[in-house]
Amino acid sequence: MRAFLVNLMPSFLVKFFARAYVAGVGLDCGIKKARDLWERQSIASTIDMLGEEVTNREEVDNIVQIYFSLVKKMKEESFPKHISIKPTSLGLDIDKELCQRNLEEILKVALGEGITVTLDMEDSKYTDATLELYKKLKPNYEFGTVLQSRLFRTKDDVLGLSGLDARVRMCIGVYNEDKSIAYTKKSEMKAKIVEYTKLLLDNHHKVDVATHDHKCIINALEEVEKRGLGPEVAEFQFLLGVPRERIQHELIERGYTVRLYVPFTIEWKCAIAYLRRRLIENPSMIYLGGLDFLGRIIQPLTKRGRKPILPPKPEVVSN
Repeated sequence: MRAFLVNLMPSFLVKFFARAYVAGVGLDCGIKKARDLWERQSIASTIDMLGEEVTNREEVDNIVQIYFSLVKKMKEESFPKHISIKPTSLGLDIDKELCQRNLEEILKVALGEGITVTLDMEDSKYTDATLELYKKLKPNYEFGTVLQSRLFRTKDDVLGLSGLDARVRMCIGVYNEDKSIAYTKKSEMKAKIVEYTKLLLDNHHKVDVATHDHKCIINALEEVEKRGLGPEVAEFQFLLGVPRERIQHELIERGYTVRLYVPFTIEWKCAIAYLRRRLIENPSMIYLGGLDFLGRIIQPLTKRGRKPILPPKPEVVSN
């Protein structure tokens, strides 16, 4: 029912209620937001251009050029540099080899400028192709990818990365998947984030824990630290626009990187599909959007809510 109502919502209302989740129009907006987050709060970012399932070759070529421009502008910045890229925006729906060539060109330029890259994961019909691309290029390029805890297949996908020394963003995933291939309860998806964090660590991978759930964050953190590990193998990621300042700052004080997903768009119509998914996944965005319209700030809201305190570092489990 929620999805039905959000999909009926006019685009201008989607934009209004969900605009806090998008840095703005143009790559300069993404860079400015990343700069502000770092300078004001010591929060890192991963900048991404919205747009997916692109089937027009000219549009794909344009997206690649925009990423080149983004890299060129980012190299002058002092904040930690990180970009995310959707494989279908690079032509995966047109030709796998075209997508690979485009990704390789971006990797060469970005990594050459000290910019970290993550290959995003889209809905389940692209999982095999995305992981195939990652496994093929990872031995030659140091970059990361994404796995989604809602999918039944994810344990096998983690094990399939053996020997790659991978960096994996572990998230629930925002795509609505069929119950035949995915969990339907959020509690199950959150529990799987912790389970797969353990599995990734035990297989010598790095993990980016991407969730807003306080309990899930704390449980994942404990799995990292009881192994005697720390910020060298794990970071914590959040969405732009979701108020989690208290736990973010506690993680930073503990030495961990906190990174926000900072998407920008070239034109608002390209962002609407993303924003609809966020509204379906998190209806509270409507409330937060209303507060934004009234000129309020999120800080007072967080003060009234739950204030988790990270537990002390657990004792290291001896082998």
